[in-house]
Amino acid sequence: MLTTGNEPLFDVKYKVLLLGDTLVGKTSLQRFIAGKDFRTDIGATIGVDFVNKIIPVEQSKVNLQIWDTAGQRNFRTIGRGYYASTKAFILVYDVTNMETFRLIENFNHLIEQAGLDIERRYLIANKVDLIEDRKVDEELGQRFALRNSMTYFETSCKTGENIQDLFEQIASDLVRQHNPRLLESHVPLFNNFAFNYYVPPTIDHKLSEKLRSAHQQQMNQSKKKAKFKLLTPNSHLGNQRFHFRRFLICCSPTETDA
Repeated sequence: MLTTGNEPLFDVKYKVLLLGDTLVGKTSLQRFIAGKDFRTDIGATIGVDFVNKIIPVEQSKVNLQIWDTAGQRNFRTIGRGYYASTKAFILVYDVTNMETFRLIENFNHLIEQAGLDIERRYLIANKVDLIEDRKVDEELGQRFALRNSMTYFETSCKTGENIQDLFEQIASDLVRQHNPRLLESHVPLFNNFAFNYYVPPTIDHKLSEKLRSAHQQQMNQSKKKAKFKLLTPNSHLGNQRFHFRRFLICCSPTETDA
């Protein structure tokens, strides 16, 4: 956890890897979440690159380290060092190019062969703003995602559609899966039952003094009345109910005959 002054920059960090064929929009997704403008002249990525994005989840701060790959069709060419510690895979295809969708199956198999099939995977249908050129319909993408236990999103780097929602979902899923106690530790103390103290209303001390005086006078008058009281099992004293197994007789002390 890095800090600036006394305030932590983030509570936990997760590595997220973008996978998909060349020019499907992986770099544009990364640029958008990093706050950079959309560009149509971005070429193919050479090697790998990453950006850090801190996303709040409840009161915690989650740092997503988002890695962009060069779009190699053979996942192994990336090198195990780049994906061994990955907690989430974002598999991206271009809805205007059916071949990029078919290649998702290859990337998915290679993830499983690497023994990382238990990590979270998100299927991204990108460039949905190009409605007239669309070749891969929504139903086809959703069925593939459902069959392979993926979360499905349709995005557009040009309009920004669903991109923020995608990364917020990833951050929330990862912290709940790997560090759920982190969320518990950020629950404000006053929401904990142990700290729910009753706060009395403002007291009018002059009125309270009058009430105490009237109550004392009433008690004094009661003492001057009958020398004794008979307490029964169901008798009341104020608002308090007494339960006795026997009858008790209480009386004021009197002088006995010598």
